[in-house]
Amino acid sequence: MGEVGLILIFISLLQGVTSEGWSMKALPRRAISSSCVVIPCSFDFPSHSYTALHGAWFKYWYRWKYTITYTKDPNYGMATFVGRAKIIGDLEGKNCSVRIDSLRAEDSDVYYFYVDAEGYTDHTFTEPVQLQVLDVPDKPVIVLLKDLQEGTPAHIICKCLYTCPDNHPNLTWSELLTSSVSNITENGDEVSAVLTFNPSFKHHGRTLRCTCDYPQTSHRMVNSVNLSVKYSPRKTSVRMTLEKGKMISLSCSSDGNPAVHNFTWFKISQGKVTNLELAGQTITVPYGFDEEISYYCEATSILGSSQSLPIRIPTEYSAQNTSVRMTLAKEKTISLSCSSDGNPAVHNFTWFKISHGKVTDLALAGQTITVPYGFEEEISYYCEATSILGSSQSLPIRIPTEYSPRNTSIRMTLEKGKMISLSCSSDGNPAVHNFTWFKISQGKVTNLALAGQSITVPYGFDEEISYYCEATSILGSSQSLPIRIHTEYSPHNTSVRLTLEKGKMISLSCFSDGDPAVHNFTWFKITQGKMMNLALAGQTITVPYGFDEEISYYCEATSILGSSQSLPIRIPTEYSPHNTSVRMTLEKGKMISLSCFSDGNPEVHNFTWFKISQGKVTNLALAGQTITVPDGFEEENSYYCEATSILGSSQSLPIRIPTEYSPHNMSVRMTLEKGKMISLSCSSDGNPAVHNFTWFKISQGKVTNLALAVQTITVPYGFEEEISYYCEATSILGSSQSLPIRIPTEYSPRNTSIRMTLEKGKMISLSCSSDGNPTVHNFTWFKISQGKVTNLALAGQTITVPYGFDEEISYYCEATSILGSSQSLPIRIHTEYSPHNTSVRMTLEKGKVISLSCSSDGNPAVHNFTWFKISQGKVTNLALAGQTITVPYGFDEEISYYCEATSILGSSQSLPIRIPTEYGAVILPESRCTQYLTNLTCLCLVRANSSVHITWALPGRTVRQTGSDGIYKTVSARVGPLVTNTLTISGSNMAFQTVNCSVVNDRGDRYLQRRLEIQAVGEQAGTRSGLMWKIGLGSVGGAVLLITTTIAIYLITKTYRRTDKRKMRRI
Repeated sequence: MGEVGLILIFISLLQGVTSEGWSMKALPRRAISSSCVVIPCSFDFPSHSYTALHGAWFKYWYRWKYTITYTKDPNYGMATFVGRAKIIGDLEGKNCSVRIDSLRAEDSDVYYFYVDAEGYTDHTFTEPVQLQVLDVPDKPVIVLLKDLQEGTPAHIICKCLYTCPDNHPNLTWSELLTSSVSNITENGDEVSAVLTFNPSFKHHGRTLRCTCDYPQTSHRMVNSVNLSVKYSPRKTSVRMTLEKGKMISLSCSSDGNPAVHNFTWFKISQGKVTNLELAGQTITVPYGFDEEISYYCEATSILGSSQSLPIRIPTEYSAQNTSVRMTLAKEKTISLSCSSDGNPAVHNFTWFKISHGKVTDLALAGQTITVPYGFEEEISYYCEATSILGSSQSLPIRIPTEYSPRNTSIRMTLEKGKMISLSCSSDGNPAVHNFTWFKISQGKVTNLALAGQSITVPYGFDEEISYYCEATSILGSSQSLPIRIHTEYSPHNTSVRLTLEKGKMISLSCFSDGDPAVHNFTWFKITQGKMMNLALAGQTITVPYGFDEEISYYCEATSILGSSQSLPIRIPTEYSPHNTSVRMTLEKGKMISLSCFSDGNPEVHNFTWFKISQGKVTNLALAGQTITVPDGFEEENSYYCEATSILGSSQSLPIRIPTEYSPHNMSVRMTLEKGKMISLSCSSDGNPAVHNFTWFKISQGKVTNLALAVQTITVPYGFEEEISYYCEATSILGSSQSLPIRIPTEYSPRNTSIRMTLEKGKMISLSCSSDGNPTVHNFTWFKISQGKVTNLALAGQTITVPYGFDEEISYYCEATSILGSSQSLPIRIHTEYSPHNTSVRMTLEKGKVISLSCSSDGNPAVHNFTWFKISQGKVTNLALAGQTITVPYGFDEEISYYCEATSILGSSQSLPIRIPTEYGAVILPESRCTQYLTNLTCLCLVRANSSVHITWALPGRTVRQTGSDGIYKTVSARVGPLVTNTLTISGSNMAFQTVNCSVVNDRGDRYLQRRLEIQAVGEQAGTRSGLMWKIGLGSVGGAVLLITTTIAIYLITKTYRRTDKRKMRRI
């Protein structure tokens, strides 16, 4: 903004037009040394003609020798001000503003204005104008408009000194999450900016800085404020500490501001949750029971509450999961460590050695021992862990021996420029120290005279060339199998993979092997024997399923060397359940879990179970997919299930419940490790459990025993040849072998997908991910708009694009590796929408006050909330615009509130929420007293929404108000707003006719009382049967009255609830 513009702003504020007399108005100023200052000024004088108008400013005193500037003679004035001071205001417009440049400390003073109206008169204004020159600018002023609370938008203002147009300060904020800065505004002698953000617990305790940079004087002024944000409890957790005497201390911790003021504890036992009614932060509980018990806590502050995860209390058990860990030490020795889990802890370890099938107790009792290795014979060790509750043995671990190189193999990796890297690996102890390479071409073997472990060779020749390596150690040498170098070939092994999607859709993906890679895919449809080209060229397409007719699809993969077609794949139709089967799983305590599985389209909605015992079939009346039954009986029991859908049903074959059995259900689980290694784990089901695992390798049709007896082994992967592994599990009842599992080779990209993340300023970040071996080295992005596909020429894995347009725009990516490429499905970009899902959340506060919070979903976000009140059918706008308001409760009348959420695209209203009311106590007319033959029973029934107590009074008698003293017995109960108290008086000689029922509040004040008349039960005198009837009636009178009381409470409660519902419907 220029000087004239800045002055006009101040003139509009300062100028006062006076029709009589002389007047002048100017504001004091504070400015920075070496900078400039503009002093806004306006004046007025009596209306009179004049020929010219001149002005001057004086320093210190209104004398000409103190002139700093004079419009009639710019060179007249004090030598220190000539060229620095100038009247920049329009005197004809009665603007006397002055500017002073290159300010000095001695310029701090008072100044006076003089005006000369030639042809009329002149006048010196005696009103002083104060100027203060600062060596250093003031720090910025930070203003916090209100307390910060999580979820409520906040605004913070920063103000900086600004008096020189040539030294406009640059105002910046330190970075703050989810924040935005409004336009900088100027007001008088300061400039300000507003920071808007949504406070959260992450901001609490952070320091927020505001910086003002003055470019002309190179000053940088900084001020800061520490943020205090109020938020409800979070990160609630329980810490467990063992105490003496089989006790455990549980401490609850939670983060909140203001701090948590109450902790509540809960116990979980046999699936049941119990409130312990213990409110301290730390409690002490016992442990060591057989059953599993868990505890969790709830932390509460005035802003809300948060629960911890349950923590399980340990039970006592003998040593289990015993194992041995082996570590190589110096000088051909091995350190063996025994570990075991038990409670109480293991107190003794015993070691055993197995050599030539003979077990020897080593008489070594430490947890860790050291033994030698390198012998030719095979030696194993195992340990036994003992606690006061029992002992457990580990599996034997075999000690390695020294051996010459073996398992020599070559790993091939594609490099740039049609080159291949060959790496030789071999297993030997001691390690291999030399590698030699050989080439086989046209049946001739050539020593390459290359001795490194890895070499690089070309590929792509028409002739077939193979390489092999020889690994040598001090104990001998071993040669690998020859590995053939790739040649280029057209696509083959073309196949289609089918994946079920949502909405009865199927995704079809085409795969093919070729070198160079396939560059085009074409799709064909076969229906009723007729083939149709779908004109779809992507690697993956989506088609519907569920028709009655049979439809098949196949694809054609094309490269620059040729093409190849896949076999047709048939699309599934809808069908009734079939392939019904039962899967059996062993559980704890000799129990078996049976699960029923069936294939149907649509899915099975009901499962029925049957038991076969001694040739008799019984319907178990159990309808779940999974049931649990006992095992281990001598008789043979079988079970089968029936699966039912809307199209029919199907039964499984009976499955026999096992007694003890040898290992079965063998399987191998494969896990990728670092450095092209794979971890293989063997699992088997047997009763008793498996005690030994043996591993085998299948390569080129040859089976090799790996002599590895552990449950998990690690092997390399990435070879061109197919290598498989399987394991054999052995128990005392027999052994079983798993199916072979094939080790993965390298493959082109697949499972390509896009992840979308919202960024600032209506931008979206798109990230492309894909699975391939070797990894993807290039990503290409495409845009779909109005049915047109555009290559964006963006090759990064992540790009940023705008959103919020009316038209629908989609993006997809293509992932490329040296083996091929794969495209993702298109992802649609968000559009903007007006607020919806508006609702109100109610929270009770202290002092009969309720906090109401309005929430709504919209894009862009809601910027205004308006509140409305409904009372006696009338709606009132409360003129409260915050997201959260506080209102009182406890009135007799029913009051409701609702909110309206508004964004720049529209608005949405919540449903009304009713505020709870309170009402006084009332003794209901159902209260009464009944005289029986042997006792008097009285019932007092009170409706109250606050805490009250019921007391009894008899003429000339003292009644114990709680419990029983042999004559008087009282029982109290409360159900919702209904409070009851029953008085029973033993004996038949009652000398009074009335009983008083009183209502007492928490302070002991009696504020409600009612007299109950005693009514006698009708008598039948003169007969023995009549007497027996009286005795029986007197015996059961109390029970009858209690049942009547329960029914009365239920009916009255139901009546009041119906009344409340009718009132809500009227609202």
